[in-house]
Amino acid sequence: MLFRSCTVAFFILLLPFAIDAQGAVERADCMETPYGYLAHCGYVTLPQDYDNLDAGQVAIYFTQIHGRNSQKRPDPLVYLVGGPGSSGTQLLQTSFSKYLKYFADERDIVVIDQRGTGLSDPPLYCREVLFRLDEILQSHHDEHAELVLEILSDCHDRLTRNGVQFKTYHSDNIARDIVEVLRALGYERWNLVGVSYGSRLALEMMRDYAPSIRSVILDSVYPPQADIYLDAWYHGERALQALFDACSDSERCSARYPDLETVFHRVYERLNETPLRESYSPPRFETLEIKISGYRLYDWIFSWLYEVNSIQQIPKLIYDLDRGFAENAVRLGVAFEASMTSLSLGMHYTVQCQEEYDSALKRDYYSMVEAHPHLGGYLRYPVEGLSTLSRLCGMWRAEARPLSVNDPVLSDVPALLLSGNYDPITPPVYADMAEETLSASYNYVLPHVGHGVLRSDRCAVDIAVDFINAPLSEPDSSCIARTRAIEFD
Repeated sequence: MLFRSCTVAFFILLLPFAIDAQGAVERADCMETPYGYLAHCGYVTLPQDYDNLDAGQVAIYFTQIHGRNSQKRPDPLVYLVGGPGSSGTQLLQTSFSKYLKYFADERDIVVIDQRGTGLSDPPLYCREVLFRLDEILQSHHDEHAELVLEILSDCHDRLTRNGVQFKTYHSDNIARDIVEVLRALGYERWNLVGVSYGSRLALEMMRDYAPSIRSVILDSVYPPQADIYLDAWYHGERALQALFDACSDSERCSARYPDLETVFHRVYERLNETPLRESYSPPRFETLEIKISGYRLYDWIFSWLYEVNSIQQIPKLIYDLDRGFAENAVRLGVAFEASMTSLSLGMHYTVQCQEEYDSALKRDYYSMVEAHPHLGGYLRYPVEGLSTLSRLCGMWRAEARPLSVNDPVLSDVPALLLSGNYDPITPPVYADMAEETLSASYNYVLPHVGHGVLRSDRCAVDIAVDFINAPLSEPDSSCIARTRAIEFD
């Protein structure tokens, strides 16, 4: 968990070293830098509202990691994180060690905390969630969404009192911020790597700033025309079925966990009738009493499908629960739920309610439930569920963006699209959707990973490095055929 509520003044050394038409760059301490690399950090002060320059300012924090090759290329790789609401600074060390380092000899790496996140100011974190996390973790499925909604309401009230202008936190302004930071740092052209929501942000930049973009890597593609709040239920079911099929096809997994799909549905229904209760003592918390319903289990499994390490454990966890053993499932499930505190939830819901919610009344939830009847009750559990999301966005009162922001992006900028077969939220079909209007794109599915392909599979990194070295040529993707299937615990 990492909350960044510090003010700009605490870090700024008040020594401007570059000036841009929109804002000054000022040096600041580097909070995270990879070992062995020279880095500079700072803030660029920009308008909060580009259409109203009198509406105040935001300070955008960046980390500039300098490429080690003396003959490095002039176009950096710009890392765009997901969420929306994740912090580039917070994720820098992990992302650098897993894949960014493979690009860092030939070019600079620039990591930017999007407005409302990380060290950028003002932050839109909901500290109220952290203060009441024990209540959230111990809530039962029939009260969970209501409790979180109440806590988010308190957060919204506080941010409103602090003068946050919610309508200025949207993808167009975030993309403009990134462009202004890069120009202020002296770059004329750049490459983008966007993960999840970061891929949507990269697509918006392809729409509006194409001449400045040399190439784009879209990891776990989230195209603007996708209706993620309805699609998630279908895609979650698809990913879960992929897991059941993989276990069935594996001699080892099918022998240890026969008929996994049937066992899962049995556990799901039984836990909804009689939830399991498990005492759990996480670090820095008193002992918690965790109630595991089928709905909560489904939510946990949806999140476990993101990561290869947790995908490997799902069959065993299902069988453990069938036998009444919940300790390992609770440990992994609580870790997922607690991770919400690292996300800038104020920024997350402001962006999503402006850009995704407007079409909510047109969503055909009835047909989805008809196709997957066991999810009817589950839709009432998550905060983004059938009834709670509409109330949340109504409370947030962020103005809906024009419907055109959800139009497909037409572009001839060279683009590499990467998807994971087990991804429950941005599946391969989303990459196919984006590819239809990207005339210079290459689209690959990594068969044995979930969400966040580059961090999960070295093969994907090799493809990406080959692509960025020569984005007008088809990259070598032969390693995909040699990737190994997941070995289940």
